[in-house]
Amino acid sequence: MVTIGIVDDEYAIRNLIEKCIIKALGGGQKTVRIRQFEDSETFLEAVSQGDQFHILLADIQMKGMDGMELGRQVRKFRPEMYIIYITSYEEYAAESYRIEVWQYILKQDIDSRLPGVIRELTARIENSENKFRVLTNGAEYVKMFYRDIIYLYKSKGTKYVNYVTKQGIYRERNSLDTVIRELSDERFLPVERGYVVNMEHILKIRKDTLCLDKGYEVQVSHARLHTVKEQISRCWSLRG
Repeated sequence: MVTIGIVDDEYAIRNLIEKCIIKALGGGQKTVRIRQFEDSETFLEAVSQGDQFHILLADIQMKGMDGMELGRQVRKFRPEMYIIYITSYEEYAAESYRIEVWQYILKQDIDSRLPGVIRELTARIENSENKFRVLTNGAEYVKMFYRDIIYLYKSKGTKYVNYVTKQGIYRERNSLDTVIRELSDERFLPVERGYVVNMEHILKIRKDTLCLDKGYEVQVSHARLHTVKEQISRCWSLRG
């Protein structure tokens, strides 16, 4: 299920956006979960408490923290979130792209532009969310969704690949090159000899260290650091 957050200090606009989304998806309430927020601070508080949002639709001019600052804060710890600005003012377009937003929609264009954008994004997210890999040790099978894999690494001196996931660590007798080829997914980035990171779980880059969900960290060699940073930035831009 795709989760969408709507942040706008006008109740009527929030309802208009929600109705537009539901209509665009054919009234399918099972396809999305929508939550409304009247200010940026409340949305950030929900995210900090663990609520997951795939898409953020936000006004720019609001009381308290404006939409631009909200976007900057979101980018710090949820760079994979799709951000869509819905506003009455064209002059913010250039600045919004520096925050790597997905779309910038004027309020008068909601009915004509938002439905297509929402249909495209929900299809993209659902396709990504449903990918999985099956691991087996001969006695049991584990269905592992790509979205849950934080990073992979090859155990030194062994023939096993370890999957570090939200649920725990699993391992598979295989070569890392074979696993990467079989995953065949752009979110998985080889960052160091024997290490592959799911870019969706990178929270920030601190010097030569990738800080990941669940407190995990992966260090990148100086020789690969520039290339790795470029690829992560490109991924965040495309997914933003």
